[in-house]
Amino acid sequence: RYAPMTACPPTISSEEQEQVLQTIEMFEVITQANPQDTQSLEILKDAYQRVGFDDDSLKCARRLADLYVESGQYSAAMQEYESILLKQPDNPEVIAALGAVEERLQKSGQLKLQGGGKPGANGAAPGIDLDFRTAVVDPANLMTTTHTVRPEGSNVRNQAMEQAVEAKLAEQPDGNEALAKFLIQHRLATEEVVSSALERVQKKNKNLAPASLAISLIDEICRRGAVELDTLLSGILDRAKFAYIPLEYYDVDRSVVKLLPDSLTLGRLMVPFDVLSRTMMVAIANPFDAVGKEAAQQLLDYNVQWHIAQPRSIMKVLAEAHRIAL
Repeated sequence: RYAPMTACPPTISSEEQEQVLQTIEMFEVITQANPQDTQSLEILKDAYQRVGFDDDSLKCARRLADLYVESGQYSAAMQEYESILLKQPDNPEVIAALGAVEERLQKSGQLKLQGGGKPGANGAAPGIDLDFRTAVVDPANLMTTTHTVRPEGSNVRNQAMEQAVEAKLAEQPDGNEALAKFLIQHRLATEEVVSSALERVQKKNKNLAPASLAISLIDEICRRGAVELDTLLSGILDRAKFAYIPLEYYDVDRSVVKLLPDSLTLGRLMVPFDVLSRTMMVAIANPFDAVGKEAAQQLLDYNVQWHIAQPRSIMKVLAEAHRIAL
């Protein structure tokens, strides 16, 4: 199905097309496993659009719209329904669904139709504030943070900001204590093993040499034979509802990896692995590293979607990108 296409949009190179197709395959698996994951559906919808899979993109838009309705996000649902009608203006089901959403918004006082209720210039009905940005929430609890994307062309690395972030990172916790408490609280590993592993990880990472990879608490616990890696990751994912990415099967662009400084990638084991539209996907070994995630968000001009990955897979990608021996 995903063989190279001659009908691909002219703005995308063959290499970019191959990467987007890989993204599609990955996120099809993710959305099948988590049908309510609207963030991944957004990424999948944009990926389909980039390579000309318009029918698949519209199907994703419809799924998104329906999910937004179910969760009471009527303005977001309205936007998705209207985007479908731009391509399928006579779709009776979407027209009916849009009408139902508009009725709910009118009853709640969020929608005031003017001029016969025709959409405004931005595709939305006049009177609706279509600012769908969300505030940055506690990154220890959610795997997605968003902020306003800066103007195009501003994605140049800001050295002064990086230095300020690095100084802050040196003084702030790396999230390993929070992860350790979580593992003990949920009985995913014994307190004795976790405490011993935490002590070694903190000592090693505190004296980390330049251009060296940090060590992972998860890896250290598994190295001691206390629990299998798959069991430990499954326990974290089941209880914390984080997103997972099998990074070992992903062909990561070295230039994307280096969009974050070494203090975050090598020092905190996080790696940007793909960029799609306004979203950057970042794999992280410790989802409880709130300080690291906040720092990354400050440095990136994208919405960020966080994923847990196997620590060794992250280390391998970083080692290849920075030419470091594991």
